[in-house]
Amino acid sequence: MEPRTNSSFSSVDIQALPALVNQINAMNQSNASRAQTNPALDPVSPYFLHLGENPGSAIVTVTLVGNNFQNWERDMWRALKSKNKIKFVDGSIKRPPEDDALFEAWDHCNTHIVSWINHSLSPEITQSIMWIDSAEKLWKELGHRYSNGDVYRIAELEEELFATKQGDASVTAYYTKLKSIWEELENLRPILSCSRCPEKCNCELSIMRGYKEESGTVRFLRGLNEQFSTARSQIMLSKPLPKVDAVFASLLQ
Repeated sequence: MEPRTNSSFSSVDIQALPALVNQINAMNQSNASRAQTNPALDPVSPYFLHLGENPGSAIVTVTLVGNNFQNWERDMWRALKSKNKIKFVDGSIKRPPEDDALFEAWDHCNTHIVSWINHSLSPEITQSIMWIDSAEKLWKELGHRYSNGDVYRIAELEEELFATKQGDASVTAYYTKLKSIWEELENLRPILSCSRCPEKCNCELSIMRGYKEESGTVRFLRGLNEQFSTARSQIMLSKPLPKVDAVFASLLQ
């Protein structure tokens, strides 16, 4: 007696395959059509919100208290960018009329963003902006209020920079402290990238950037303890001076 052979598909199943494929294609086309007519259903659209995104959630760990605006703005900007919602705060997406087909989707996203921002503010600041219900207006209002202190913050950072020495800290801790000050200063007063030089930049901006890098190396070396005096003298004789991260790496070795 010959053994029976098992087949994955019966003849009926095979005959039904084309109809099943056509049905799947029709469903995909239907979903694509719905996404085109309703951007809130399109995962790549700024109007799209994941099911797990809650307006009551805190999307950053930094709380704006007034004097930390730059740190808060940077974290919030990154968080909103990761959620594809930057266009709601930078003015790229404007509030549509209430009879517009996009109004409901816009209002839904705007409410989420306003709530996210409110959850990242101190109670005093939250109380003062509780009636602002537009994400764009709220973002601009907070920037107008708290970015004006940048000039004073720059002065504070420069004083802190020149007062920072290695002291009892390790080289790594000392370098990390300087690095955090430099990064905040760069964020407050950046040297713009050159758009005129097609390849390697040789204009005034490049020269200014070189002066800044050289100054950072010297500042790092001058703050080191005396046990590094020999290495400091050798590095200072280098022409050109190495960048500060290269100096730090060589000292660790």
